[in-house]
Amino acid sequence: MSRSLDKDLLAHLEADDHDEVYKDISTILTNLPENELLEIEFLGKSHPLQPGVNYLRDGPAVAIPKLRLAQAFFVARRLLQAYLECSIISNGEAMAATAVLLLMDPEHLTAANTRKRLLILSLETSDTAELALRREKQFVDSLLTSRLYRHAKSPTLWSHRRWLLHLFAIHDVGVDLHHDVKNMVMIAGIRHPRNYPAWHHARFLVDRDLRLASSIVTDVKEFCLKNHTDISGWSFLVYTISRIEDKEKRRMTSSSVFAEVLDITSSLRWVSESVWVFLRTIATVELISEQQLESFLAVNKKLASITPDNSSQWRTLDSARRWCQKYRPPLEDEMAD
Repeated sequence: MSRSLDKDLLAHLEADDHDEVYKDISTILTNLPENELLEIEFLGKSHPLQPGVNYLRDGPAVAIPKLRLAQAFFVARRLLQAYLECSIISNGEAMAATAVLLLMDPEHLTAANTRKRLLILSLETSDTAELALRREKQFVDSLLTSRLYRHAKSPTLWSHRRWLLHLFAIHDVGVDLHHDVKNMVMIAGIRHPRNYPAWHHARFLVDRDLRLASSIVTDVKEFCLKNHTDISGWSFLVYTISRIEDKEKRRMTSSSVFAEVLDITSSLRWVSESVWVFLRTIATVELISEQQLESFLAVNKKLASITPDNSSQWRTLDSARRWCQKYRPPLEDEMAD
């Protein structure tokens, strides 16, 4: 594929004051709204702005033309290079430049690593560690929950967020993990289905505090029921249930969620493999009653007529038991033995 730019685009790139464009866009990313995440979108050629207008904004919602972002990117790259070469560029200017670079390219490792070094330096020389950490978290979360596909599924940005939470722990700054799962991970999952990096991060949050598992089951279940074809959500629901520490509470939660999902599946005739992977997985860990297993087989048999070629259907109780004995993963208690 040719990397050359068409003459019309080059003319537009050269026509505007790049420094002014950079200043406007970097200011958006550094002067964040209080207690709110930015909702960033890109505008294409079909939404041209008047000369001198570099973005549209309505509260936390911001729309930036791709052309303007490209112009700001050139300036940001120059500033970052100057900073790395020990030129007279302040830490604040370098931080703003990395923000623009990550907005343009979420996999810009140099920008992400530079932000890490700058943040650590600011924590060592400032008495406002909590404010600095929360502002960085706000910036990263704004990118991860945006409607920008590459950003919401960026391994670099999710890795940066995990690193950032370790800093929160080191500096004894509290984080509402329940809020993060519900209002950050789930938003990223809704805006970009099958967002495996987001749900992997949710597992990381649960492992940080296992008490979180029992408190978020209901929220995760509601997400799955509203997005029943998203297998990544169902997979996380299984994981969340498995991380409930109290064995009896884990069994009761599993049984209750299984019964509700099975009832809705039967009523709405869901045949999506995502739902059935969840139901089969719960059935195999033997956290449901014999009666629930028989109900599962009855629903499975009823819906099998809709997908007669589905070889994974269990048509008898004996076949289900044989499958469970062969493939059931060991429970934590058994692993300990």
